[in-house]
Amino acid sequence: MRPFKLLLVLLSLLSLFSCTIYDNDVEGEADTVYSSTINVRSNDFIAEDDFISVADYGWDNLDEEMVDYGMVLGYLRFEGTTAWQALPFSVPFEHDLVNLRYSFDINNFSLIIEGEVGGNNQANEELFDRDVLRVIAIPSSVIVKGKGIDYRNYNQISELYGIDD
Repeated sequence: MRPFKLLLVLLSLLSLFSCTIYDNDVEGEADTVYSSTINVRSNDFIAEDDFISVADYGWDNLDEEMVDYGMVLGYLRFEGTTAWQALPFSVPFEHDLVNLRYSFDINNFSLIIEGEVGGNNQANEELFDRDVLRVIAIPSSVIVKGKGIDYRNYNQISELYGIDD
């Protein structure tokens, strides 16, 4: 009877200290992290309405598997600075609050500017003229999951995945 209780205690302790195993369950052998920089120009944007402007940057590294299971990240570096800002983010400008975000689909990455004041599109677009956009696509097979990993921190991600500036 005593060995049974000991076994039960050991199994209970083992279940308390077990680690989580992530199974991406994705077929394919894509294990390359893609990274590109794009020089943003104000004339890249097309006004969708009085509040939103969109710049489409075709990017052939985004296939169905990457879009559905991978991770696509966007960062912006303002002209004349060295710090990368994770997207999405908001910045006050010209009596407006400008939201910069992105969307992506197979073969395309879009940068989206959304202001809260109608008719400010051109001024908002010029705010990002000559800035640098960095897009990183991480296939599901190499996504690192763990405590302390901050995917909004460009420096940490570039070091973790070996991305050169």
